[in-house]
Amino acid sequence: MKGSELSQAQLSRTPAAGPASATPKSPAEATASATGASMMAGNTGVMGVTGATGQLTRIISQRRSHRRQWRILECLVMVLLDATLVAISFYLAYLIRFQLLFESPWLDRLRRALTDASPSHATFIPLDKLTEMQAGIVIGAIAIFAVRGLYRLRLTGTWFRQMWTITSSATIGMAFLITYYFVFQPTANSRLLVPFVWAISIVLLCLGRLIASAIMGTLYQLGLGETRVLVVGSGRLAKMIMQHVAANPSLGYSIVGFLHDLENAPGDFGRFKMLGTLDDLGMAIRSMQVDEVIIALPSHLHEQVIRTVRLCERLGASFKLIPDLYELSLSRIDMESIEGIPLIGIKQSSLNRWQRAVTRAVDIVVSSLILLLGAPLWLCIALAIRLDSPGSVIYKSTRIGLNGKPFQMYKFRSMYQNADQMLAALLDRNEAQGPLFKMRADPRITRVGRLLRKLSLDEIPQFINVLKGEMSLVGPRPALPREVAQYEEWQKGRLAIKPGISGLWQVRGRSDLSFDEGVLLDLYYIENWSLRLYFQILLSTIPAVIFRRGAY
Repeated sequence: MKGSELSQAQLSRTPAAGPASATPKSPAEATASATGASMMAGNTGVMGVTGATGQLTRIISQRRSHRRQWRILECLVMVLLDATLVAISFYLAYLIRFQLLFESPWLDRLRRALTDASPSHATFIPLDKLTEMQAGIVIGAIAIFAVRGLYRLRLTGTWFRQMWTITSSATIGMAFLITYYFVFQPTANSRLLVPFVWAISIVLLCLGRLIASAIMGTLYQLGLGETRVLVVGSGRLAKMIMQHVAANPSLGYSIVGFLHDLENAPGDFGRFKMLGTLDDLGMAIRSMQVDEVIIALPSHLHEQVIRTVRLCERLGASFKLIPDLYELSLSRIDMESIEGIPLIGIKQSSLNRWQRAVTRAVDIVVSSLILLLGAPLWLCIALAIRLDSPGSVIYKSTRIGLNGKPFQMYKFRSMYQNADQMLAALLDRNEAQGPLFKMRADPRITRVGRLLRKLSLDEIPQFINVLKGEMSLVGPRPALPREVAQYEEWQKGRLAIKPGISGLWQVRGRSDLSFDEGVLLDLYYIENWSLRLYFQILLSTIPAVIFRRGAY
C-alpha cells in the first residue's frame, strides 16, 4: 500500500509519530516497518483498504468545506459589523453636529474667521433628510474596505495592519465625499458632518476589530475554525516558524508536526513531532488532515520544493512558501520592482547611537525604580534567606556576557551552600537538553529558594548588573562558562549582545522549551532587534512572571 494511503492509526504506529524519547530508525528500518504495515493491511483485503482511504478522503473534504464556510461566515459577519459601526458613527456625528454644537457661538466665530461672513444661525437638518447620505457613506465605506483588501486580512494577529487600512480607507472615503459636495452641491447637506463621521468611524471600527480579533482568537484556541498546519523542513527557518506559530495560538494555526529534510539528524524538535521525511508528504497530509502546508526548505533543495508544491496542489491542500535567503532575517528584506521584476535588498538593522541611548536610559530608570521602591521587600527576602539556611544572601556566579566577556552575576541565593559540589552527583538526572542542567525537584534548592524561583524574585539583584552595564533588561540569559564551552558554532551568536534579565526565551516558556528552541529565539531577537520588540518583550515579561510560565 502506498504511503499516502496510510490511515491515521497506521501513521501513529510509524516511528516518526512516536514519542520524543524513541530512538529514530534508519531509512532502511523505516522502509521495513512501512512494508510490514502494508502486508498487515493487505491481509484485510483490498476492499477494506480502499474503503478506509475513501472515508479519509471524505473526512478531509468535509473539513475543508467547513473551513470555507467558516471563512465566508466570518467575512459576512465582519461586513455587517462594519456597516453597523459606520451607521452608528454617522448617527453619533449627527448628534454632535446638530445637538451639541447646533447654533454654537464657537462655530459662528470659526465661520467668521474662515469666511469673513456675518454672524448667522446654522440651518437645522432633520435626520430623515440625511438618510440617503448615511446609506451612501455606509455602502461607500464597505466598498472601499473590500477594494483595499480589509476582508482578506486574517482577523487575528494583524490589528495594526487593519487599523491602517481602516484609517486610510476612511480618509479616501472622506475625500470622495468632499469632492461630491463641491461638484453636485446637494441641498440637504452638512460639510461639518463629514469630519465628525470620519473621526468617529475610525475609532469605532478600530475598536470593533480589536474586540472581534479577541473573540476570534478565543474561538481558535477552543478549536473552532483552526487551521491544521504541516511544516515541510527541519532547518533553522522551519524551526523558527513553528516556534512563532506555537507562541501565538490566537492566530488559529495548530502545528501537527514537520517533515525532515535530511539536512540534520532526524528526530523531534522539542514539542514538535517529526512525522517522516519529504517522501511522506502525501501520507502526512491525508492522515493528519492537514489544511495548510508551510514549505521552509533550503534553497538548494529547489526540486523538492517544486515537487512539494505540485503534490499540495494535487491533494487540494493550500500551501505557503518561505524563501530561504541564505538565512537572512525576513523582517530585514526590502522589496522593490522594476517593470514587474522583483528586486530584493537587505535593510541594515544594527543599533545606532540613538537606539542604544534609549535602551540604556530605560535600563537605568527601570532598574533604579525597582531596586529603590522594592527595598523593604528585598530586605525581607534577605532576612528569610538568612533564617532558612546558612550562607550568604547574595549568590555570585561567573557568567559570560557581551562578546564572550565574563562578569560576576548577582542573585538571591536559592540553593544550599554546597550546591556546586552536589551538581556532579545529579548530572545523570538532568531533565534538560544540550549544555543546560534543569531539575524540577532539584534537592539543592532551599524552601525559601523554591518560592523565590517560582516568583522569579531570585533574579532581583541582577538589576545591579544592569546598572553596571553588564546586562540589559532584555536579551539572552547569561550563560555559565561550562555551558558556552559546549556551544556549537551557530549557538555562539547569542553572545553578540548584552545578556538580559528577560528575553523571548523567558516570555515564551522558559524551562518548558528545549535548549535549541531557546537559542533560536535569542538569535531571532538579535537579528530582528528593534525598540518595538524590546518594549514588547519588556511588557510581556509581566504576565510571564505573574502566571509563572516555565518557572521552577
